Amino acid sequence: MPRERLTLSSGWQWRLANSNSSSKADSIPEIKKWIPASAFPSVIQLELLHAKLLPDPNVGENERLIQWVGEADWEYSCAFPTPDSAASRDKIELLFEGLDTFATVQLNGKQILQSDNMFIPHRVDIKDHLQPSGTDNEILILFESAFKKGQELEKTYGKRISIMRDPKRMHIRKAQYHWGWDWGPIIVTCGPYLPIHIETYNSRIDTVHVTSNLFPDVSWAMIHINVNTVASSEGVNTVLIIVLDADGEEVIQSDLEVKGGKATATKVFPSPNLWWPNGEGDQYLYTLKTTLLGAEKVLLDETTTRFALRSISLIQRPLDDEPGTTFMFNVNGRDIFIQGGNWIPADNLLPRITREKYFAWIGMAKKSHLNMIRVWGGGIYETEDFFDACDENGILVWHDLAFACGDYPIHDAFLENVTKEVEAQVTRIRNRACLALLCGGNEDFMLAEMGVGRDARVEFDARDVAGPFEDTDFPQRKIYLQLLPDITKELCPEVKYWPNSPWGGDSASDPTVGDIHQWSVWHQEQLSYQQYKNLSGRFVSEFGMHGFPIMRTVDVFVPDVRDRYPQSKAIDCHNKGHGAETRIARYLAENFRYNNQSLEDFAYCSQLMQSEAYGYALRDWKRKFNGKGKEACAGAIIWQLNDCYPVTSWSFIDYYLRVKPSFYSIRRVFAPISVGIERTPLSRWIDEDHPRETEIPQFSIFAHNTTTAELSCTLVLAAYDFAAGERVGFPSEKKAVTLLPGQNTELGEVENPKTLTDNSLIVLSASLVDDAGTILARIVNWPEPFRYLHWPKDTRVDLGTSKADEGAAWEDIVTIKANQPIKGLFLYPDYDRSEEENEPEPVWEDNMLDLMPGEQMSVGVKGLRGRGVKPKFLADWEM
Repeated sequence: MPRERLTLSSGWQWRLANSNSSSKADSIPEIKKWIPASAFPSVIQLELLHAKLLPDPNVGENERLIQWVGEADWEYSCAFPTPDSAASRDKIELLFEGLDTFATVQLNGKQILQSDNMFIPHRVDIKDHLQPSGTDNEILILFESAFKKGQELEKTYGKRISIMRDPKRMHIRKAQYHWGWDWGPIIVTCGPYLPIHIETYNSRIDTVHVTSNLFPDVSWAMIHINVNTVASSEGVNTVLIIVLDADGEEVIQSDLEVKGGKATATKVFPSPNLWWPNGEGDQYLYTLKTTLLGAEKVLLDETTTRFALRSISLIQRPLDDEPGTTFMFNVNGRDIFIQGGNWIPADNLLPRITREKYFAWIGMAKKSHLNMIRVWGGGIYETEDFFDACDENGILVWHDLAFACGDYPIHDAFLENVTKEVEAQVTRIRNRACLALLCGGNEDFMLAEMGVGRDARVEFDARDVAGPFEDTDFPQRKIYLQLLPDITKELCPEVKYWPNSPWGGDSASDPTVGDIHQWSVWHQEQLSYQQYKNLSGRFVSEFGMHGFPIMRTVDVFVPDVRDRYPQSKAIDCHNKGHGAETRIARYLAENFRYNNQSLEDFAYCSQLMQSEAYGYALRDWKRKFNGKGKEACAGAIIWQLNDCYPVTSWSFIDYYLRVKPSFYSIRRVFAPISVGIERTPLSRWIDEDHPRETEIPQFSIFAHNTTTAELSCTLVLAAYDFAAGERVGFPSEKKAVTLLPGQNTELGEVENPKTLTDNSLIVLSASLVDDAGTILARIVNWPEPFRYLHWPKDTRVDLGTSKADEGAAWEDIVTIKANQPIKGLFLYPDYDRSEEENEPEPVWEDNMLDLMPGEQMSVGVKGLRGRGVKPKFLADWEM
C-alpha cells in the first residue's frame, strides 16, 4: 500500500498553560479554559485576536498592550483517531513542519518530542504510542515563553551584544524579527505555525535532488537525479522516474535500481526549454514524477518535483578600468543587471500569509520589473508557496540563512542546533529553479567591523577564510566560513554560497569586491540621496529611503484625529527606525519647502522624497553596467520591497499590498528601456567655500536597454524655463540613437541654447520614441533643490475620465493636462472611508508623474468602480 498522509487541520483547541506571573494573563479567566482554535496552523496571538481578547496591533499603539502574550506559556491540543491502516504499516509518524519555538509534545500522556528551533521539522514514530484502532489519541503541545527560555539561556551562556532589540534573541533559533526591528513591532509569537500530519507507510521517498548542466551553446542539457528512500521490510528495488514537460507530455522515463536506499540517474535533454529570470525570457518548468515500487511493482510512494533547465553563476572577474572584481549574476550564459527588492516576512503572524498573498506579492514584484528578491536573514526560510510564486514569475532568489545583525554563540549545542536547521531547510529548497544564491546571514561581519554595540571595532583579518576562529575577537566566523559552507557544499554544491551580506574584499563594505549595503544615505553620514552616483559598489544589496504609505493605510494606524500630525505618538509608534522622525524631517528640509503642513502633505512629501531617492540610485547605478569589462555595478536590491505591518518604512509596497508612489518611479527605471539625465551642477545651493563660475547647467543623456536586441529609436528633448515661464528651444531636440543590448548606452552631452542665463530654471524632458511614435521611456529633470521653486498661484491640473474601449487592457482612461510644469503628480481615487480594509486599490498603468506645460497624458486604470480621481502634486498646498 502507498504512503498515506492525513493533515491534522481541525479539532484543535488552546488555553493558557502558565501566566509566568503576568498580571494581565491572570486577569482573563476565559483563557484558562480550552477554546476552539479559529484556524490551523496557528499562533497564539491569532487566537486571542479571533476571540476578541487582544486589540489589533496594527492599529494605533495597541502593539504596546499585547506584550504579555509572549511572556506566558500556552498549550494546544487535538484528538485524532488511530488510522485504520495502523496494524498493517511498518511506520506511523507524526510530521511537524514547524513548531514556534520551545515546544514539548505529548501523545496520550507520554512525551514524544522536545523542540527548541522553529526552523527544524520533526518526524516522530508514534506506532507504539497509539490507542487501539477506532480509539482517539490526544496530542498536547506546550509552548513555553521565548522570553522565559531566553533568560535561562542567557544565564547559562552569557549575554550577547545586540544592535537591534533584545539580545536574548541570538540564543534562540526563532525568526529574529519577532523581537522587533527598525520596521516592525515586538510580537513574540508561539504555536504550531506550520501544518502537522500523520503519515503511515512501509517505505517512502525521503529526498529527491535534481541538478542540471547546460552546455555552452545551450542546445542540450544534462540532468542528474538522486533519490534517497527510507528502508523497507518489503525489499524495495525500483524507482521509476518520469519527466514531464510544461504540457504534461512525457520527455524521459526510466527505471532505477535502489541500492542502499539510494537511486541515481543522469539523463540528456537534446533540445532543452530554458528557465529565465523576469524580463529575460520564459519561465519553463519541468516536472519530475518519482515513484517508489516494491516487489511485483507494488506502489509504495510517489512524489513530484518541479525543476528547471538553467544555469546560474556568480561572476567575479577583473574590470577593464576599475579596481577589484565584478559581482555579477549570469543566467544561461547571459550577464544580467540585477533589479531587486529585499523581502521580509509579510506578516508578524505567519499563518496569515496565504498562498494567494504570496502570489500577489510576487506578482507585484514582477510588475515592477524586479528580477531578484533577497530573502533577509532575520525572517524565516520561505515557504513552498513563496518559491512556487518566484519559480513561476521568474524572480531569482538570494536567500539568507537565518542570521541577522547578531553576535551569535558558537558553543556545541548551538552549532548542533543550527546544523540540523540548515540541513533541513537547504534540502527542502535546493531544487528550486529560482534559487540563485545562499548567503550566511545579514550584516554580521559589517557590524563587527564597525564596532556597533561594542566599545570598539572588532579587529580581524577580513581575508582569513580558513581559521581557526574560536579564540579570536570574532569567533562567529566559524559559523559563516566553516559550518554553513560545509553544509551547503555537501547538500547543494550547485548553488553559490556567500558568507554574509555585505561581504568581500578588505572589509565587508569594500565597494570594489563583493556586495555592499549602502547606508551612507539615511543611516550613517546621512548624505544627500543626489550623491548616490558616487556611492556605488560592485553590487548594492541594500539601500533605502523612508516614505509614508498612502493615506488609506495611515488611517489604519492613526485612528484618533488628535494624532493626525507628523510628530504624534501614534505616528512615531508606526515608525521603528532609530531617529527616523528626525531623518525624515532633515531630508525633507533639504529638498522641499514646507511649514505647518497637514499630515497628508507631510506624508506626500516623504513619498516624493522616496521616489526621487530611488530614481537617483537606480538610474546612476544601472548607468555603470556598460558591457563586458565595464560592469562597475551589476545590481541593486532596494531595502525594502514589503512590510510586516502598517508602518512608515523603506518599503515601496505596504503591508496591505498597496503600492507607494515610489513603486512607479522604480518601475520606470527598471523597465526594459529607460532613460536618464544628469544635470551638472546637481543643485543650485550655493557653497561659498566652493563658488561656481556659472549657474547654467550642462546635461548629459544616457539610456539602459535590458533586452537582448539592439534598439534604434529617436531621442526627443523638450525644455521649459520655470523662471521665465516659457518654453525654451534647444539646438538639437531630436536625434536618432541606438541602444546596445543588455547594457547602458551614453547618448551624449546636450548643447545648450545661447539664451540661457544664470537665472534660468530649466526643466528638461527626454523621451525615447519608436518609429510609430510610441514613447518607450521618458524622464523629466528639474532644477534642485525643489524648496527654491515657486509655482504660480494659477497652477492647475485638469483631469478627465472616460471608459476604455471594449477589450482594452484598462477599464478607464484618465487624461491629464497642466498649465505649468508639475512635479510628482499622484492620482488616487476619491476614497470612501467606510470601505472594507482589504478592498483592493485601483491598478494604474503609470502614476507619480512629471508633466510639462500643455502636455497631455493618458493613463489607464482598473478598479475605480465609478469613483472620481483626485490629483496630488508638489506644492499644491500653496496654490
